Amino acid sequence: MIKSVRYFLLISLLVSITIASAISGLGNYLLDEQVIQPYLDDQLVRISSLVEMLSHFPHQDAAIKNSIIDYLNKTQPLPEQHFFFQVWDEKGNLLIHSTRDQISLRHAKLGFGDYTIGDNDWRVYVTEDSKTHTKMIVGELSNLRHELADDIAHSNANILLITYPVFGLLVWLIISFALRSITRVTEEISSRASTHLEPVQLSQIPVEIKPLVAGLNQLFIRLKHEFERNKRFAADAAHELRTPLAALKTHAQVSLKATNELDRVKALQKVIESVDRSSHVVAQLLTLSRLTEEDALTDLKPFDLHKLAIEIIAYLAPSALEKNIEIELTPPPSHPIILGNDIAIGILIRNIVDNAIRYTPPTGEVKVSIIETESSVIFRVLDTGTGIPLELRERVFERFYRILGTRASGSGLGLAIVSQISELHHGIIGLEAPPNGVGLQFDVAFPKYRA
Repeated sequence: MIKSVRYFLLISLLVSITIASAISGLGNYLLDEQVIQPYLDDQLVRISSLVEMLSHFPHQDAAIKNSIIDYLNKTQPLPEQHFFFQVWDEKGNLLIHSTRDQISLRHAKLGFGDYTIGDNDWRVYVTEDSKTHTKMIVGELSNLRHELADDIAHSNANILLITYPVFGLLVWLIISFALRSITRVTEEISSRASTHLEPVQLSQIPVEIKPLVAGLNQLFIRLKHEFERNKRFAADAAHELRTPLAALKTHAQVSLKATNELDRVKALQKVIESVDRSSHVVAQLLTLSRLTEEDALTDLKPFDLHKLAIEIIAYLAPSALEKNIEIELTPPPSHPIILGNDIAIGILIRNIVDNAIRYTPPTGEVKVSIIETESSVIFRVLDTGTGIPLELRERVFERFYRILGTRASGSGLGLAIVSQISELHHGIIGLEAPPNGVGLQFDVAFPKYRA
């Protein structure tokens, strides 16, 4: 695992520069030899032309010729001369030569050739005058060429060693500049208060770390929603439990002060009702607080909506019987399958049917049916209650909202929970008046599952 991006990049880049420089130096060494060879061969050709010109000097210019020959000899380093020249006539006479010990090469082939003379390797160039058949021979030590290439390679290596610290400093500065944005983001996040969960601005952040910061922003958003949900839960609990707890205390005090058994029984009955209401409010608040997108959309699986509805309605049937309400579930022609979280959908069904039972007067009816269409599965509940006015059909899904004048008990959270579950499952809620105009038709259309 990389412990420091800065040092990892610094070391990696310097090692890469070293390897690249070594490869470049080796390549330059090989290329230098290839470039030097033709260049020095051209020098041999020019010296050969000069020697040929000297061989044609007239006798009266012998002094000039000897001066040039002496100059050529003196320009060579001692004790060992690095080149020689010879001029042979057609009869095999040596006309002009350098001061080096002479070894006859008059039979050497024309053009360039490599010869070993004594302990040294020589690069030799031989040419011949077509008219006089005079042969010019010029030679140069091969070691000189290799030494020249070595000197160039050593110079390149020395330059690299001198500039290597400069490379290190420049790489360090470049890396520090590139990581400055990460440092800025780190400082911004570390200096934040625990409640400051606003997203980090992405405008001045490099493209490479934008996905990381974007993921961090998503985490901030989720944490913000979670904190707001917990805060809202505390506020809702304080708001909703204040009244039933006060009533519970009042009824308990009445029961203590009751002078006869009948009054005491009535007061205790009110205590039980207050406890039931408090329990219902707490249950609904807990359901709403836990109903997040992460919870509702985990463990998704296809399931039979009709089978789930049977279980929920069987659980609510005693409440309907207490009010003498007829509750009916019409079996669908086939098995309606939807994809979702069956626990969350069960809460949705329970709240819709429970609301229908609460707001339907005694001896009324609640009919539940499941309808399949080409693209959706509709869960429908028909009741014979008071219904919901058209202008209030959107407001009933607000948290704690209850229509004035209703006598049914409730917390005002049931339909808010239904709306949230439906939205998480891409459902569409519809509230309409039944065909006979009495009560309410409550529809939730879920996308049909296609295997």
